[in-house]
Amino acid sequence: MTEQNLLQERIQLFHDTAEFKKTKRIPQISNFFTWKILDSEFTLSEALFDYNKMEKVVCDFHERYNFDAYTDLGTRNPVRVTNALGGYHYVIDDEKEVINIDDQVYFEPEEYPELIENPIKFIWTKVLPRKYKKLREKDALNSFKIATYEFLAYSEYNQRIIEKFVKEYQVPTLMNMQGGVLLHPLEMLFNFFRGIKGLSLDLRRHKSQVLEAIAVLEKMFVEPALAALDNPGSPTTVFDAYTAFLAHSILSPKQFGEFYWPTLKRIIDKLVATGKKMYIFSENTMLQFYEYFQDVPKGHLIIHVELDDIFEARKKLPNICFAGGMPADLLGYADEQTCIDYAKKLIDEIGRDGGYIFSQNKMMSFRNDCKRENLLAVTNFVHNYNG
Repeated sequence: MTEQNLLQERIQLFHDTAEFKKTKRIPQISNFFTWKILDSEFTLSEALFDYNKMEKVVCDFHERYNFDAYTDLGTRNPVRVTNALGGYHYVIDDEKEVINIDDQVYFEPEEYPELIENPIKFIWTKVLPRKYKKLREKDALNSFKIATYEFLAYSEYNQRIIEKFVKEYQVPTLMNMQGGVLLHPLEMLFNFFRGIKGLSLDLRRHKSQVLEAIAVLEKMFVEPALAALDNPGSPTTVFDAYTAFLAHSILSPKQFGEFYWPTLKRIIDKLVATGKKMYIFSENTMLQFYEYFQDVPKGHLIIHVELDDIFEARKKLPNICFAGGMPADLLGYADEQTCIDYAKKLIDEIGRDGGYIFSQNKMMSFRNDCKRENLLAVTNFVHNYNG
């Protein structure tokens, strides 16, 4: 690829791959998060609280490994914004090199009617003050002003790093963040409002109210994002929409059909109708739900699997483009040749007819998830291997 045309060639490479067209090589997505910092000269705290240091982290990472697109450019953990509001949910341990986030519960099951009746009022008057303790104090307005400045600084970094990667490195953004995030309402309840334990109980004890809450949140958040799919796609973005699966991890196949699939089916139908593509990051396992995806037309979904056996996934869903598959266990503990051999197996068996994007099988976050020499060997091999 020539440097002058590298951006568009990368985008076309992803599009052709998603549409199961034979390509000269397999595209690579970086699924590295806080490991990027551990691979740098900075501690977690130094990078997370200093956008200039974070910029150096992600730029050095790209110059070292040269991925075609990135799931994260140092923006996943906006600790400066949340801390300004008193939301101290990120527990950063520089000595142990880990970040933890507490399971968060911000309303009780008896409050579902309030959420359903007026979600905007409920979020602003109940959820946010419970999440951010400084909004409950007398100088809440001043804290909100400080947080606004921090959010603007975070947004400025986000825009700056995206533009730098597009213009200087010829690396497209992976998904359209302007109206392209189609987070399922159940994921909102799971991640932002009721927590893992709370929602698990609600599904059985308060089923009708959960379904009502899903309908209200869908109208508020999903419908505007669906409408945005009618607009032309971004010329510097790989995929038109993005979503993440995690709440499905507490569902049975029957519950998936009741609570998850109706909204997701609506999203998929819109993608097909508009000729758009959506990238799904699926944490945990989703093999038990594959039957729901058997009739999705090729070329519209890219599912990044985490715990699922990607070879089995390909057999069950030959119509879906998959990403992932490279085990952290190998990258962190095996030797270079073993890693290269496994990368070759992934490409030969899954990507030989298109429909496969090379990436890691988990969000790479801990020191032992990877060794630099292994990652250098693998990324260089995949970049140059044409099967």
